[in-house]
Amino acid sequence: MHVVELPDETDAWAKTKAEAEGFLTVSDYVAHLVQQQKEIEVLRTKLLAGMEGESFSFDDVSQRLRARLEEKLR
Repeated sequence: MHVVELPDETDAWAKTKAEAEGFLTVSDYVAHLVQQQKEIEVLRTKLLAGMEGESFSFDDVSQRLRARLEEKLR
């Protein structure tokens, strides 16, 4: 477990965003953001690899995007 201290203004913003998006704590919200960033980097890598001639499954990418959208709509 890591402890990250945020400046007061950033902490207030994060609390507001966490509540608005249905997270119980700022920690849960930050963990979600980190996971999202990780997923974005994986997709970006796959897209770039596809542009270089390697193939990737469009169905896999669209399924992940659909799952993320459904998660946000909950």
